Amino acid sequence: MLNNILIVEDDFFQQKLISKILSTLTSAKITTAANGQEALSKLDKIAEPELILCDLNMPGMDGVEFLRIIAQRNLDSKVVLTSSVSKDVISSVKEMALACGMPDISSLNKPISKKQLEQLLSELIEKKWVKKPSEHCQYQHLDDEIITGFDQEQFVVFFQPHIDVATDIVSGAEALIRWHHPTRGVLTPYFFLAQIDKLGLSHLLTLQVLESSIAACSRWHQQGLNFNISVNISPVDLVESNFLERVLELLQQHQLPAKFLTLEITESDIRPNMAKELEVMCRLRLHGIKLSIDDFGTGYSSLSQLISSPFTELKIDQSFVQKMLTDSKSYAAVKASLQLARDLKLKTVAEGVETQAEANAIKALGCDVFQGWLYAPALAENEFLTWCQHHNKKTVDEKEQQFS
Repeated sequence: MLNNILIVEDDFFQQKLISKILSTLTSAKITTAANGQEALSKLDKIAEPELILCDLNMPGMDGVEFLRIIAQRNLDSKVVLTSSVSKDVISSVKEMALACGMPDISSLNKPISKKQLEQLLSELIEKKWVKKPSEHCQYQHLDDEIITGFDQEQFVVFFQPHIDVATDIVSGAEALIRWHHPTRGVLTPYFFLAQIDKLGLSHLLTLQVLESSIAACSRWHQQGLNFNISVNISPVDLVESNFLERVLELLQQHQLPAKFLTLEITESDIRPNMAKELEVMCRLRLHGIKLSIDDFGTGYSSLSQLISSPFTELKIDQSFVQKMLTDSKSYAAVKASLQLARDLKLKTVAEGVETQAEANAIKALGCDVFQGWLYAPALAENEFLTWCQHHNKKTVDEKEQQFS
């Protein structure tokens, strides 16, 4: 049940229309404001609204400035943009709001209809609007907890399947770190990676993930599963002393051919040691290890890095994949990235595939590998193997039925 709704709209007719429609759909108290400044004043006097409907182009304080300010207040309100400005502006405003830490923002096209508002309220009620923890209230681990986690091997590797687009068969996995925290359960990197970096333990964690991943992949090969394994590293790892030698030692120790290892290198960092990075990357390639440019299009000098470095694979960031069906710019970015990769003879991976519609669109554009929740989340090794065997068997059985 909703208790408070705030409408920020300078057009008196639109303001009254939206208020009247809402009053027929909910018993929530409805507050109106003609611009951002008035809305801020009223927010100081009313209980926090569960829903804020906000126009953008308003006199005085416009909707963009209003959103930036309320994002700083860490409200848990659902924000819906109700503006007739062009879609590319709406999209950019959403990105700004998300970058400011606003947890949930969407949009409705004008003229606003009863059906649109009815669906919006229904979705809010279905979610029961449980408040989500935001980054500002993120639990801060003690340094001793992190160090104990390393000592007691609480940091473990999970595996998210890679699906060959052409065959729908599992071709490998990406190794993703998780923390089996003794009191908080299984934690994703969001909750600990920045702190590990501050403690200067990032490279140690990379080496642990590499060893666990190579060992696991070797076990899969012994079971007749010739999967590839992808491991994330940073440019900083590349220039660490003896990094290349350590990787080769691990491959030899676990008797895994180098061609089955792909190192995913993030492009989100500026490269002050580019010469050293390129030296190590070239030597890795000479030994048969594959290199992937991760999160392509989201960091510094993407095109320059792609051309100057000896990559074998391009990985499209999930932020583009998950918006490609609703945002023409994101679709264009995915299409152009895949075409560029083909021209450069690079393998392509799309991460963050969550719906069948996304998978169909990406397949039509010629991507090689899927990765995402549509298929499976990151899984512990035993669960990963069970899932892969079930998925591959199901795929083979379905194909046999088609031809029988």
